[in-house]
Amino acid sequence: MSKTFLETSQLRIGLFVHLDMPWMDHPFLTSSFKIRTQKQLDALRQLRLAKIRIDPGRSDPPAAGSSPAKDAEAVAEEPPLIEEMREHLAEALWEEKRQRIEALKQRRSRLNQCSKRYTKSVGSARKLMSQLRSSPMQAVEAASDLVTQMVDDLTADCEATVQLVNLKHQDENSYYHCVNVAALAMVIGQQLSLDKSQLRLLGMGALFHDLGHQKIPTQILLKKEAFNSPERKFYEQHPRYGVEIARNLSALPKPVVEIIARHHEHLDGSGFPEGVKGGDIGMLTRIVTVVNRYDNLCNGFGADRGMSPHQAISHMYTSERQCYDAKVLTTFITNLGVYPPGTVVQLSDERVALVVTINPQDLLKPNVLVYSPEIPQEEALILDLAEEEVGIRESLHRTDLTQDQIEYLNLSDKLSYYFQSSGRR
Repeated sequence: MSKTFLETSQLRIGLFVHLDMPWMDHPFLTSSFKIRTQKQLDALRQLRLAKIRIDPGRSDPPAAGSSPAKDAEAVAEEPPLIEEMREHLAEALWEEKRQRIEALKQRRSRLNQCSKRYTKSVGSARKLMSQLRSSPMQAVEAASDLVTQMVDDLTADCEATVQLVNLKHQDENSYYHCVNVAALAMVIGQQLSLDKSQLRLLGMGALFHDLGHQKIPTQILLKKEAFNSPERKFYEQHPRYGVEIARNLSALPKPVVEIIARHHEHLDGSGFPEGVKGGDIGMLTRIVTVVNRYDNLCNGFGADRGMSPHQAISHMYTSERQCYDAKVLTTFITNLGVYPPGTVVQLSDERVALVVTINPQDLLKPNVLVYSPEIPQEEALILDLAEEEVGIRESLHRTDLTQDQIEYLNLSDKLSYYFQSSGRR
């Protein structure tokens, strides 16, 4: 990558600059950026740097008729009043940066609160699942309490949005999966106008949908390669096993048992274990089917796992949409966005970022956490692209990133989801 240095008097709009100075010593949100406004240009000249490093390859060509000599001459001839105005504009930029930093702190605080609620829910799920054999009625009661609390949190605001919960070192168990599916399913259910009683049934079914995994050997569940034929047949029986277990939990309502039995069935009859179709699959089950498939593509068992969220959504829509209820799938995509939380993207200014929440008003402009190595990781930028002058160029896979980028963005092997109020992002 070709880089050179220019005197500050030779700077112009369209140049891509790199500031070789501490992040807190300048008024810009990042230390590498393209000059887009006169205010930025004036603030750069206020830094009193003799020269500034630029990247010609990422800069716009100069306008016709302009030259560095003419630009420098124009700056040298500016009267003191213009200089005073520049100082005022630079101070305004500093104030804008201070306000943005404060807003980032508040946004980060809300993300942390969401992570804490998710972690607490996973802990509750872990505990109740361990009680299923010894105290089944107590486990069902605990599940009901957990789901009721989740429904209350969700319905406290009518515009809850899906939030990435980026936790390190998640182990290989079903607790994260069942909470992911429950949280996503209830967000979709709310958008489909389910009432609180239906949302509670949906949440219970989502929590217990993989109950039959208890009878599947771990070496099959955790296998990284594709199942062979006997393994596939064994795995495809887990909905039946789940129903057998559910019959011993007499407190589980009928719609919950249906979700356990049919969460792998498809509208076109291509699912398992029964191959039922269409009207034999209830709406609550249809919701869990879509969400479960998505989470399995991103996090799940077998050879399918490991897709990026963007790849998973694209695959479900382009290759499998005949399997799902059209309204449910459309609502799911609308709520996760074109670039779902957890998608790594390259922005139009070439920066790498991680999508953390969508923007319901513009699915192409989500909120992203930006990789900026000059900024401390704990102060990493979380930008609302709807407020920025950049967009998304393309989605990336984890394998496209450097180890430094993976660690800075705190990418874990698994994606986790919860919900928060979109009105308080």
